[in-house]
Amino acid sequence: MTNFKKKGDKYRYNFSDKDCIGRDCFAPGLFNHYNKSISGSNSCTHQTPECLRRTYHGCDKEDNPIKEELIKERKKEGWKNN
Repeated sequence: MTNFKKKGDKYRYNFSDKDCIGRDCFAPGLFNHYNKSISGSNSCTHQTPECLRRTYHGCDKEDNPIKEELIKERKKEGWKNN
């Protein structure tokens, strides 16, 4: 597991490896954890900063090769391995 951080953002996003920054599937975001109450309503208990692609669909590293131009572009945006 590797963490990535964007300049100016307080969160460290969890990804499966250090090469994720160069893949098309790079999708940092906040995953909402829900809890059901006795009345049946849902409430968000907490949020986890992580790769939303991996969370919802699974990690598909084999289908997404590393691209150097994506690494350069994302580093310009302020992303770094933390």
